[in-house]
Amino acid sequence: MCGRYGLHHDPQAVAAGLDAHASSGAQAFSPRYNLAPTATAPVIDQARRMTLARWGLVPHWAKPDTFKALLFNARSETLFEKPSFRDAARTARCVVPASGFYEWRTEDGVKQPYWIARQDGAPLMLAGVHADRPDAGAYARTFAIVTQPPGRLMQQLHDRQPVMLTEQALEAWLNPSLKDPGALEAPLTDARNDGLVAHPVGREVGRAQAEGPHLIAPTGAPLTS
Repeated sequence: MCGRYGLHHDPQAVAAGLDAHASSGAQAFSPRYNLAPTATAPVIDQARRMTLARWGLVPHWAKPDTFKALLFNARSETLFEKPSFRDAARTARCVVPASGFYEWRTEDGVKQPYWIARQDGAPLMLAGVHADRPDAGAYARTFAIVTQPPGRLMQQLHDRQPVMLTEQALEAWLNPSLKDPGALEAPLTDARNDGLVAHPVGREVGRAQAEGPHLIAPTGAPLTS
């Protein structure tokens, strides 16, 4: 967790809203409704550049062709301690824009997916960390999404949730002069998620190949915080 998310907001508009410059690759990014681990997606780094990156962080010290760990998520509680993440947490933080994300819970013996998004339709700004290897082809930039204990809404679905940055927390997260874990504690421990809504969707989203706006169409009553 986070295991799937979608981005159908215009990446260039998102970048402009954060006073960031979108690379040509990010500008050309098409709407996606089912981004799974190992997919390529836009991220905004501390230099305020939106670039494409592969979901699944490969630490800068690792060899991409032999590193087999699945580092899609990074726990906020150990982010500055784990060897795989601590360097990136200090010097390579990023924001992962998302229109929403999916989570599953078991209902009547069946896993039911939910789409979680902001009630006002604005994009979520998820905390992330990245690693760069300019000589590594598809692994030139990789990223992981930071997770934390759940807020009121997500407690109904899962024991973790992605860190969703407020405007103030986002400015701190992208500030390259902040490297002390203590200075970054607030945005990583704020589990509030007021203003979110989760509604059930069709189980087709469980297939990584499934794509399209129909995947986020409600199939039942929403959950709210």
